[in-house]
Amino acid sequence: MNAIPLLQRTLDVDGHEFAPPHLWGEIFGPVAARLSEVCAPFIAAMGENYIARPGQAGDDAPMTAENVWTLRHTGAPGAFDMQRRLQAMNLMGVRRQLIFPSYGLWGQILSTGPEGGGSIAHAMRGLLGDLSPEEARKLGFAGIDEYNEWAIRTTAIDPERLRPVGMLKAPRTIDDLIVQAKDLITRGLKGLLINTGSPPAGLSPAAPELDPFWALVAESNVPVMAHVGSDLGFLGSSAWSNAPAFAPNKLALEVGLEPYSYATLHFAIEHFLTVMVMGGVFERHPKLRFGAIELGAHWLGPLAESLDMWATKVFARRMQNTISMKPSEYLARNVRVTPHNIVEPVAQFFTRYPQVAPCYCYSTDYPHLEGGAHINSKVHAMLSPLGEEVLERYFVANGAWLLP
Repeated sequence: MNAIPLLQRTLDVDGHEFAPPHLWGEIFGPVAARLSEVCAPFIAAMGENYIARPGQAGDDAPMTAENVWTLRHTGAPGAFDMQRRLQAMNLMGVRRQLIFPSYGLWGQILSTGPEGGGSIAHAMRGLLGDLSPEEARKLGFAGIDEYNEWAIRTTAIDPERLRPVGMLKAPRTIDDLIVQAKDLITRGLKGLLINTGSPPAGLSPAAPELDPFWALVAESNVPVMAHVGSDLGFLGSSAWSNAPAFAPNKLALEVGLEPYSYATLHFAIEHFLTVMVMGGVFERHPKLRFGAIELGAHWLGPLAESLDMWATKVFARRMQNTISMKPSEYLARNVRVTPHNIVEPVAQFFTRYPQVAPCYCYSTDYPHLEGGAHINSKVHAMLSPLGEEVLERYFVANGAWLLP
């Protein structure tokens, strides 16, 4: 495999399905058709040619090397027809790709409810008309179920290359969480999305009661992932961003399109990983695979330094019965993150924070706009001065942890 040029055998740890709402029912099923109606006011507020493309008949953009690197959103080739996605991956040099929800996120927001869903859920709540919170929650859960059925069908197309990530619904109990995970894994899914904004089943991620769940996914070699937009409930109030300086120019789904949301989108994952590392989860489950996707990477090195300081200089005696390595070593072994390639200085991360160099992974965010045009060659040029070993790590070796 190493004889093949690097940019023709990359591993992409962040792709998406992305279909226009008027086709949701055809692609996902009857719940999706209903959701396209319920969410229509919010989608309309996002503007034309973002998600709403009423004139689009199907996934029919010409499949060319230029288009897969420049066309974005629902009009990109292979945006939602996963047979065509394989062709797009061939042109992009992608051997294997994690595929995260776009449609499914609407179900997650609705099921979480405005009281725990943050500013996006709060904004959506005002556009739902007569739909009660309980009706919205049931519809959201049904939407997640339907998305998961699509993910199972899609995985079966090519389990080696297409890796749609299953969505875990907010669990009522630990048994509920385990039943969900077992069902999705047994039916073929090779990745699970968890909400990092609220305690799973009302428990700390480090609580011993959750160990059966972590053991299940670790022994199954199924990575658990956080993703931008899956931190609902972390902030108890939407008032923090309610200021003129943070008024968005347009609405978006995964994150608010204004300075506050982007500057704070890593808060929930830092908190979640702090609990997992300092609480000994990766000590007890050394094979546990965890990904923090589309949440940037500028925070990882400072977090590693901070946790090492507290664990070795302040609480060393107390921590010795909980962890046997430095926190940074657990991060390097068990966790993978995706830098925002279009804005973050990825090369500096490798030189500033060598202790977590195994964490940084390549992603395209295809077909979302945030991934950037021709991002493979741009990042390759950025990292080339660091040598072939770093290039191999970033584009292939590090991401293999999430794509076993």
